[in-house]
Amino acid sequence: MSNVLGRRFGVVLLAAVLLAAGLAGLAAFWRVWPRTPATSPLAALFALAWSSTYLAAALLTWRGSRVAAPVFLTAVGLLLPILFFVFPGNQLHVLPSFVITSTLGLLGFRYLRASSTRDVTVR
Repeated sequence: MSNVLGRRFGVVLLAAVLLAAGLAGLAAFWRVWPRTPATSPLAALFALAWSSTYLAAALLTWRGSRVAAPVFLTAVGLLLPILFFVFPGNQLHVLPSFVITSTLGLLGFRYLRASSTRDVTVR
């Protein structure tokens, strides 16, 4: 089960998760789009940026690009402002979430960096 569709299983799994997060971001964008003139479009713009970053990370991960790792790190970095909205005013809950998100982001970055250099063939 190490190769799925000609790619490593971890790359396929990571690309699928990033694609699902990107599609969830598009659904969130559609949901928070302002319906009245008094509503601010800031949440919709943030959801659009979030979904486009995750979709770009999924595409670059699937293609095995060298820039997949920095784009993945950017996509994970966009999760950090959400933590401050989920836990407003209570820094005790934000710190463990920040540490877990940063650790997973670093591990994914290293995995993608290693897989992109491993897939490069020298002619």
